Amino acid sequence: MFTQDITLDPSYYERGVAARRTAHEDLHDVTDILDDIEDRADTLLAELLALLDDTVTEEVGQS
Repeated sequence: MFTQDITLDPSYYERGVAARRTAHEDLHDVTDILDDIEDRADTLLAELLALLDDTVTEEVGQS
């Protein structure tokens, strides 16, 4: 079995905590952004379905 001793940098814990804190601060509004994108996608889908429904209705009326 191969084993290797690993020596960690004395400040690895502080750097890890700082990185997680920074990521948390940078990503705090991601949920709001994704909710906005979902709302816009729902609106676009509703508009597309209405447009397609109008097109089908016009085609049926012409035949």
